[in-house]
Amino acid sequence: SSMGAVSSSSDANSSMGAVSSSSEKDSANTSSSSAAEEEETVHHLRDFAHLEETTSLSSIARSNQSRYLTVSAKAKPDQNATLLSRELSPQIEAYNNTLPGGYSVEVTGSTSQISDMLIQMVEMALLGLLFIYMIMVAQFQSLLSPFIVLFTIPLAFTGGMLALVFAGQQLSMLSMIGFVVLMGTVVNNGIVFVDYANQLRIGGLERHDALVATGKTRMRPILMTALTTILSLFQLIFGTGMASQLGNGMALVIAGGLLYATLMTLYIVPVIYDIFFRRKPLMIDVGDDIDDAPDDAAEYLAGLKKKSGETD
Repeated sequence: SSMGAVSSSSDANSSMGAVSSSSEKDSANTSSSSAAEEEETVHHLRDFAHLEETTSLSSIARSNQSRYLTVSAKAKPDQNATLLSRELSPQIEAYNNTLPGGYSVEVTGSTSQISDMLIQMVEMALLGLLFIYMIMVAQFQSLLSPFIVLFTIPLAFTGGMLALVFAGQQLSMLSMIGFVVLMGTVVNNGIVFVDYANQLRIGGLERHDALVATGKTRMRPILMTALTTILSLFQLIFGTGMASQLGNGMALVIAGGLLYATLMTLYIVPVIYDIFFRRKPLMIDVGDDIDDAPDDAAEYLAGLKKKSGETD
């Protein structure tokens, strides 16, 4: 009986093992079949989207979180981009009125850069003019003498513009820098003239005689000072190298302005001085080691009077 029981138990275990192995085979077959179904299922892009071949932007540019497109053009060598932009501005404004909301057209590039640069140069020139005047006030200890010297600056600007016109060049950034440099250079001639005339009047000469003596005795120093600067710029004006071509406009402005202002200083500054500076200038303490210029001028005028007396 015990062996039968064992046998029955053994048969039961065998049947349970058969059931267990059978269920494992069914689950394996089920998983393999579902994996096969997933592998056989193919999803196409056309099932989810519509395909259309077309052209698009290669890049998207934004400024202040707004998209923009750039249409560029180059002016001819004999045309001025600034003048062309001024002619196009009314047409662009009229075209902007026809565009839908959110769209606009504006001129940028070199034109806007030149406008910004022009504003900066004007501000720089005004600041430089103020500094030049303050330095000359401290030098002359007068408010009127520097004012007379400042009349040489418009003459220099006129000469610089004439030089650009004769050379057929346009106003560029470097040429505008030349105008700023010219402001600090051209006043030297006026300073030499006015300062010497003041010293002669302090020495006892009349206003008209002091101006005549200053024009005679200070002409050579003024011309020498101006010519040394003008001749040094000839390499930039007539050179053919890359550096000469870049600095040609600036050199033309400085050389032309100095030449014109130097010649006109000998005529305009004495006239302005005679009109505005009628009172005798104040004595300025310049130290003990400086020569007495009025004595030299007095001797020069005495020689002129002596020659005129002998002629009579």
